[in-house]
Amino acid sequence: MIGKLHQAVKVNNLAVAMATFREIAGAGGCLPVSVMNSLLFLACGCEQWERYARGLPPLPPAPPAADDQASGAERAPEAAGAAAAEAEDGGKKGKAQAAAKRRNLNAVPPPEGPPPSKEELLAAVEELWAAMVAAGQQPDAGTYLGLARREALRGDPAAALAWAKECAAKTRSVQLRTYHPAMVGFCLAGDVAALAALYEIDALVTGPAAAGGAGLDASEYEYARLLEGIAAAGSYSQLRDVLLRMQDDLNQLSPPTADLVAAFFERRPQAAAAAFADPDAGGCPGVAAAAAAAGDGASARADAGGASTSGGAGAGEGRRWQVLRSVAVERGGRCEAAGGSLRVIDLAEAEWESFAAAIAGLARSNMGGRAGEFDSFAAWYGRNGPYDILVDAANVAYYGQNREGGGFTWGQIQAMYDMLRRRFPAKRILVMLHRNRLKDPEANTPAVQAFLARLRGSKAFTYTPPGANDDWFWLYACVRAKRRGLLVSNDLLRDHIFSLLRPKHFLKWKQRHIARYTYTHWAQADPDWDWAPPEDWAPAEAEGEGEAAGEQGEKVGAKEGAAKGEQGKGEEADASKEGGSGGDQGGGGGGHDELFVLQMPSAYTPCVQQLPESGAWMVPVSDGTWLCVRPQQA
Repeated sequence: MIGKLHQAVKVNNLAVAMATFREIAGAGGCLPVSVMNSLLFLACGCEQWERYARGLPPLPPAPPAADDQASGAERAPEAAGAAAAEAEDGGKKGKAQAAAKRRNLNAVPPPEGPPPSKEELLAAVEELWAAMVAAGQQPDAGTYLGLARREALRGDPAAALAWAKECAAKTRSVQLRTYHPAMVGFCLAGDVAALAALYEIDALVTGPAAAGGAGLDASEYEYARLLEGIAAAGSYSQLRDVLLRMQDDLNQLSPPTADLVAAFFERRPQAAAAAFADPDAGGCPGVAAAAAAAGDGASARADAGGASTSGGAGAGEGRRWQVLRSVAVERGGRCEAAGGSLRVIDLAEAEWESFAAAIAGLARSNMGGRAGEFDSFAAWYGRNGPYDILVDAANVAYYGQNREGGGFTWGQIQAMYDMLRRRFPAKRILVMLHRNRLKDPEANTPAVQAFLARLRGSKAFTYTPPGANDDWFWLYACVRAKRRGLLVSNDLLRDHIFSLLRPKHFLKWKQRHIARYTYTHWAQADPDWDWAPPEDWAPAEAEGEGEAAGEQGEKVGAKEGAAKGEQGKGEEADASKEGGSGGDQGGGGGGHDELFVLQMPSAYTPCVQQLPESGAWMVPVSDGTWLCVRPQQA
């Protein structure tokens, strides 16, 4: 019967789920809290609870997968055939038939007819919660989420917030989604009191522990709800503060979130005009600075008419905001419509430190009993780094090898290294590779040994220990280089391990500090390939910055003593010969035919920005367009 309940939840069939629940309860059965939570999830409208709360019609269900389209009766012959085949192959006819029978008994068809009404959903939630209370079951985080969604369906955001607070107090954990029902309800209220409640939730979720907050990072969803509340009843200063926070925490925004930014300026021009007041009177510093730089600061203040922060009469007279959608941004970041250029927005100094510490912590946790090997690498890098360019050598060696006869290719590593040396002669390069690759037969050929000797002589090679994920090592090394670090790799960094890092750090770093590459002849056949010459992504802040201090070793992850023993191996090669090498495989630049061509990071960061030249706001949208909100004369 529980299997049937799970199937009913899977296909969103509330009628079958509640009928099965009543059958079990009528027989004296008591379902576990986890199963009750699944039923509550279904009874609140599943992922469409917000559409119900907003009074919107639910979206039609997605068509079932091909394997799920057949009904239980239609599957019976298939199940019988599978059982017969299994019996012939393994003599397990009885087991196969029993399994087929269970699948047939638990089969639940998709719901027919119109979706359940909000009233039907609320009645089902009440019945389920009453049964839990009668059974003395204690709610967990999943239960509280269902109860908060119930209040959103009822239109009672205060009650939804009360359930979220109780969940945080009793489970000692804060989950963003538990507060979403209350946020939606307050957004629908659309008044000043509701906006104050949204800020209370923001403080509970993102505020520091010392102030009673959970210290979590707000996602786009939480920011969107703040924007929705501000668009209804907020001030320009509140909007500006949220946009500046989003600049640090997010990259591109979904079209609905970008529309909420535009909504404030389009629906509430009087409140938006408060930006043109003198900054001492609550005006926007960015607008005032842009006006002063343009030489009309005095006239801008005169236009403001001494307006107060309320944006009342006189605020911004003669000036207004204009909303432009799908504005063009040049490759270098210039936007003519906005009257300025986008900039690079990188991590702050303290964020670099916390980001590196988070990577190191996750690496140690991932390596378990061998965490000391990562500590040895970190210590080695602390003595010898930072490096400007980190080469993901395995990624380079396997590039383009998904073909017959393809495989790990040392020549490609050498071609990439030589090209980087010629293109960036002042940068320190570190080639990083897994230790096991040095055991390959090809690694012991004279050509590869000579290449490795060159790398060691230039203090440009290190390897990661056996059994370790080398991603942690090159990511840590690149982040430790801070704004000057550049990773050369085509790795899309979609592995689940990267999802464990704070998005506000990882996404900003990923946008700015990775150079992609391809074969030159492939790029020549690609009309969209950007052939702009590679520029320095982080000019040195001081002469001689980052020069090597101390002896460079090659081993990564061995214990410190062993690492010291490995350091200096093969470094008798003359490092001074490296800078002008040009006859090796895969040349380029300066008369060489390059095997690879780089795609450098963008000259600007695609995140919310206020342009200093004009005071215009630029908002990147996930569909590839930009929203521009610019000041102009009325």
